[in-house]
Amino acid sequence: MEKLEKLIDISIKLSSERDIERLIELIIQDSIEFLNCERSTVFLIDEGNKELYSFSGIGINKKEIRFPISKGIAGQTASTGEILIIEDPYNHPLFNKEFDQLTNFKTRNILSVPLINYENKIIGVFQLLNKVDNVFNQEDVQFARAFASISAVALENARLIQEQKKQYELLQQAYTELKQAQETIIKQEKFATIGQFASGISHEVKNQLVVLMAVDFIRKLYPDDKKIIQYTQYILEARNRILSLLDEIRDFSKSKDYEKHKGDLVQLIDRTVKICRFDADLKKMSLNFDNPSIKSAFSNINEDKIQQVLINLIRNAAHASKPKSSINIFLSEDEIYWIISIKDEGSGIPEEIRDKIWQPFFTTKSSGTGLGLDICKKIIDNHDGQIYFETEINKGTTFFIKLPKAN
Repeated sequence: MEKLEKLIDISIKLSSERDIERLIELIIQDSIEFLNCERSTVFLIDEGNKELYSFSGIGINKKEIRFPISKGIAGQTASTGEILIIEDPYNHPLFNKEFDQLTNFKTRNILSVPLINYENKIIGVFQLLNKVDNVFNQEDVQFARAFASISAVALENARLIQEQKKQYELLQQAYTELKQAQETIIKQEKFATIGQFASGISHEVKNQLVVLMAVDFIRKLYPDDKKIIQYTQYILEARNRILSLLDEIRDFSKSKDYEKHKGDLVQLIDRTVKICRFDADLKKMSLNFDNPSIKSAFSNINEDKIQQVLINLIRNAAHASKPKSSINIFLSEDEIYWIISIKDEGSGIPEEIRDKIWQPFFTTKSSGTGLGLDICKKIIDNHDGQIYFETEINKGTTFFIKLPKAN
C-alpha cells in the first residue's frame, strides 16, 4: 500500500506540470527514488525524423541527444513495444556504449519500458539503469509499467497544451485584427468556433486528469480492496470524460445534443467533491458540501458534462481564494429548479469585468485560456438551465447553477 500511495502522489504531481522539460526532470527524479535505481532516462519519439531524442538523465548536461529509432535497446522497445530486462548490457548486441562514454557512467543492468499514451500509441521509451544492490525483477516491471503509463499521459498532455497555447496566441492576435478591421459578425462567429475547437481539449484535460493513473495494474494487484476499487472507479470515469471531450472535438461542426438521463445531483456533487480532493490546488482549501435536508435531487442531465462544469467552477473558486480558505457547495430548490451554489472567500469580481467573464478568450489568469466559463455556460444552456453569479468585493463570489427538476 505504501508504494501505491506513493504512485498516486507521483501521478498528481506529474499531471499538474505543463512544461515538458521540467516534467521530464520530475519523471527522472521520481522514478529513481520510486524504483530504487541509479539513473533514469526518458526518450521521446520524433516521428517526422524517425528518431529518438533525450534531454538528460541525472548528471548529464542539458545537451539534446538523438539517434535513429531503429538503434539500440531503446530503439527496440520503441519499435516493438517490448519490455526488456538486460542483465549484462556490455555483452548485448543492441547496447550503445556511447551514452556511458559520454557521461562517464557504467551501466550494469537495464529495464526498458515503452511510454504508451491513452490512444495506445508508443510516444517514447522509459529506461531505468542499475538497480541498487540488485537486478530488475518482475515486480519492478509491473511498477515500471504503471509509472510509464502515468508519465506517458502527463507527457502527452503537456505537449498538447504547449501546442494549443501557441495556437491561442495566433487566434487571439487574429481575433484582435478582425475587430480592428470591422469584419462581419459571421466571420467573427466562425473564428470563435475555430478558437474553441483548437482550445477546448487542453483546457478541459487540465480539469479531467486529476486521478488518471495505471488503473488496470492497480486493480489486478488488489481486486478485493474496496478502497482501491473506489479510487480506480473515479479514474475510469475521468478517462470516459476525456474520450467524450475528444468526441466533441471530432464532431464540433455538427449540431449535437448531449445524451441525458435521470441523474441524482446529490450523488453527483458528492462524487465530484471526492475527486476534487485529489487536486493539488484544492488540497490547500477546505472543500465542503452542505446538504442537510435534500436526500436526492433528480434532473435529466449528462452527468459527465455537469461534473465538468462543477470541477471547473470549484477550481476557479480555489484560484480566486487564498490558501486554507473555504469553498462551500450548497444544494437548494424552488418549484421548477434544483439550485447548486459554489461559494468562495476570494476578493470578488471587479465591476468593470463582470460583463466580460462569459466571453470566449477573456481571462484574468496569466496561464488561462478564457474558455472555461464560456464552455460551462454552453453546457448549462444545453440542459435548459441557468448559470449566473453574485459577487462582493473583498468578500467573495458565489456561482449558481439552476437545472430543471425531472418529472
